[in-house]
Amino acid sequence: MLTSHLGRLAGAIALVAYPMLIFGYWLLYPAYGKSGATAILYAIDGHAARTQAADVFAFAGTFLAVPASLALMTALRRHGSRVGWVGGLLSAAGWMALAGVVMLDVVAVEITRGSGPTAGTIHIYHDVLYSPLTLILETIATLHVLGGVLIGLGLLRARLVGLTAAIVAMLAPPVHLVSNVAGLLPLDEATWIALAVVYALVARTVLTE
Repeated sequence: MLTSHLGRLAGAIALVAYPMLIFGYWLLYPAYGKSGATAILYAIDGHAARTQAADVFAFAGTFLAVPASLALMTALRRHGSRVGWVGGLLSAAGWMALAGVVMLDVVAVEITRGSGPTAGTIHIYHDVLYSPLTLILETIATLHVLGGVLIGLGLLRARLVGLTAAIVAMLAPPVHLVSNVAGLLPLDEATWIALAVVYALVARTVLTE
């Protein structure tokens, strides 16, 4: 991917853009920190436009996260970091699965249109939310967290960024996961800003190699 100037530029842009797009998604998403069909549907009810705007950020972010992961894989492989390369691979797989998970928002918006959530529509969404396909996608999606940790470890070993930046890259994914589950939006958003800053440093290396 990084064999041409255009490829390096695309990878560098993706590295910085995707965490900021995910930042925008969580900032707009009305069901942040909610779990279960009832809580999610009632949070989205009346906020269809906001949810759809959030989903634009989410789909764009997950789309760009894949070339960003590939750029990281290439850069880390050049510097002899196998663990970082594996991290990039896992991250790419996780982000591709997340694109499918975000489709649940689209389903929720359609369900809440009109009269809003009812016992019947909540039951339907519950079935979708806990279907085997959804559970498989969510399981694969968690690989972006493990991949992110391994990427941070790879950055540390390859010395592509400073010690502090590499540690931030390692800690950002699990902190995001924990804060997301706990509903701590400010902390969650801080992880995406921090990751964008770290990956901006990596992008500079990608452009100059």
